[in-house]
Amino acid sequence: MHVNVLFPINAEAFTYLVPEELESKIKVGMRVLAPFKKGEKIGIVAGFGTPPHPPLIKGGQRRGEITLRPIEAVLDEEPLIPENLLKLIKWTGQYYISTSGLALKNAVPSGIFEGKRGGKGRITYDDIRPVKILNLNSEQKKALSEITDVQSGAFLLHGVTGSGKTEVYLKAIEALGDKESIVLVPEIALTAQIIDRFRSRFHEKVAFFHSGLSPGERISQWWKIKNGDVKVALGVRSAVFAPFKNLGLIVIDEEHEASYKQFEGLRYSARDVALARAKIEGIKIVLGSATPSIETFYHAKKGNIRYLELKHRIEQKPMPRVEIIDMTKEDKRALSYSNKLLSVLKENVSRGRQSLIMLNRRGYSPFLMCTDCGYTYKCPACSITLTYHKDTKTLNCHYCNSYLEPQDFCPECKGAKTKYIGIGTQRIEEELRALIPELSLKRMDRDTTKRKLAHYRIVKDMEEKKIDVLLGTQMVAKGHDFPDVTIAAVVFADVALNLPDFRSSERTFQLFTQLAGRAGRGDIAGEVYIQTYEPLHYVFDYVRNHDYEGFYKKEIELRRELSYPPF
Repeated sequence: MHVNVLFPINAEAFTYLVPEELESKIKVGMRVLAPFKKGEKIGIVAGFGTPPHPPLIKGGQRRGEITLRPIEAVLDEEPLIPENLLKLIKWTGQYYISTSGLALKNAVPSGIFEGKRGGKGRITYDDIRPVKILNLNSEQKKALSEITDVQSGAFLLHGVTGSGKTEVYLKAIEALGDKESIVLVPEIALTAQIIDRFRSRFHEKVAFFHSGLSPGERISQWWKIKNGDVKVALGVRSAVFAPFKNLGLIVIDEEHEASYKQFEGLRYSARDVALARAKIEGIKIVLGSATPSIETFYHAKKGNIRYLELKHRIEQKPMPRVEIIDMTKEDKRALSYSNKLLSVLKENVSRGRQSLIMLNRRGYSPFLMCTDCGYTYKCPACSITLTYHKDTKTLNCHYCNSYLEPQDFCPECKGAKTKYIGIGTQRIEEELRALIPELSLKRMDRDTTKRKLAHYRIVKDMEEKKIDVLLGTQMVAKGHDFPDVTIAAVVFADVALNLPDFRSSERTFQLFTQLAGRAGRGDIAGEVYIQTYEPLHYVFDYVRNHDYEGFYKKEIELRRELSYPPF
């Protein structure tokens, strides 16, 4: 007997002999100990096969025989990796022109191969806060019935911000009976709020996957799923490989998010892998978004995905009013803030309400330039322009995390005229503290959320109204539900608009619409202020009117002309 053994390395399966005494024990999905190079390695039985042919030499003849080595031990009594997950791992390796071994490494925590059971979680969820359950409105009921009426198929749930998409997901999961489900959310949207929502509904039957977990915690969550202790896996892109055997539904919330793509090691899109898994296992999948990707909406229009729409906010709450502030004409007391925005923020605080401010660029200033010779500091390893961070007084590389200390004189011409060019979240925070010192202000970006649970603590402070203004990168726009936020603002909208990417208009529309959706979710209507030096750009017309369909029609024609995706 011959078996193909897959190891968590960048390679395809290796073929081994099975000793007679192990033939009756071995099954696909089990761990085995096999000789590898001069040592041993633990791998997974990926299938039974025939011995490979010796390589061809000149004249079409084969060179000798291949001597196969026998596996040394079978480490499981039952398969560890379900066969459905092995199929997905093989598909992922082939589709992304990678290897099944690299896909296996992504799909299964490394400690599982050594049989580790995991460690005690440092994040405790004992204090589950009660979450108000609202009755579904007619739009939600219609969407839910279409999802629950079928066993398989793909749906796009297109609902405006605050329309109650999450409640539809929860009800669809409850309707599965004894079947299991995977819910994918972008990393920055996996907040304490959504965890509370799922815990209050499913209690101990939920497993979580996110970057804040230690290796031991990740292993513990994996075993919970494998042993059938939970019914729902809620997490970021790696949760798409959750080892469920009886899956019934996959949900991808904010399906348009770029963070579903992985750019290191195995380069894959969790959204597309989820679609493949749903097809392989014959189950249903729901893609949800207020601003679907152009490609997804195009496929829904073509009838390849079933289209479900939620046009109104729950309890008929109004959409926020959006005002575009022309910074070429507006009076301003500082580089980042118009007088209009400052007065709105002051008034909002005086009424006991909260505000969000977004600039999608972290750091103090994007780069340092010598105005005598034009020299800019670049990372020696990456050749990427370094970003100045005022708190550490360093020039940081946002790619490899290396840093330099700026010199008093230009390294190129020895001149003393170096200037900070551009602006980042640290600088707009500093300016706002100087302009309105009485504000209780917090910044949320990758620099302030590096420590474990930092993101959760900031969200909790917002919920408890300890913060008047939350300022930061796109993190502030995603997945939060703060009833007391009535003002949302964008400073330097042009940063997002002018990225050298054919998707920059689409991503700008999505980001600003998502931010607008954070305002006015309580009893008071929201207002949105967008500061820009390009007020006539077509994106703003559609953001102002919350008009996704209009934006789609404009954008799809531009894509068609230039043969960009989905063409």
